[in-house]
Amino acid sequence: MTGGPGANGPEPDGPEASGPGTGGPGAGGPGTGGPEGGWATDRTAVEAANTAFYAAMEEGDFDRLEDLWLDDGATDISCVHPGWPVLTGRGEVLRSYALIMAHTDYIQFFLTDVRIALAGDTALVTCTENILSGGPAEDGAELGPLVGQLVVATNAFRRTPEGWRIWSHHASPVIAGTDDDTPPAAPDDDPGTSA
Repeated sequence: MTGGPGANGPEPDGPEASGPGTGGPGAGGPGTGGPEGGWATDRTAVEAANTAFYAAMEEGDFDRLEDLWLDDGATDISCVHPGWPVLTGRGEVLRSYALIMAHTDYIQFFLTDVRIALAGDTALVTCTENILSGGPAEDGAELGPLVGQLVVATNAFRRTPEGWRIWSHHASPVIAGTDDDTPPAAPDDDPGTSA
């Protein structure tokens, strides 16, 4: 899997913007944040860890992705992919990413609406994943058909001695609707009758 130019969205332009990460897997190791590092340091480290997660997916780097997930031996991790049931535990979660990577030749994430909330050693990142992906090529083509998808995600992180690690990822598809704010009309009680 590969991402294209400008992977992970536009350059930051405000407090809610997302941009390219500057750290490696789980950026923000020991000594960052907390009382001595401050909120801004924690926020930067969490944003870098979140960006590293999407970059690992784009690059098809399973080892890097695996390192980004919490592995403290005591806490189960969890993941919900759009349309999938809840996956719990490192085995199930990492197996799902291996399957996705094996069946996706190209994926690129443009993150928007990124928001970070911090509470001690826990952080929540919410964002909109604007995804462009392609499966296996057909008929000798270089790349299969590209498909766009809009997904909202919540990524929970925990601070560890190695840096911020993903505790849970939950992604839900955004159902395309109309610009009209009027709710759909209720169906007729008896479609077989007419006035």
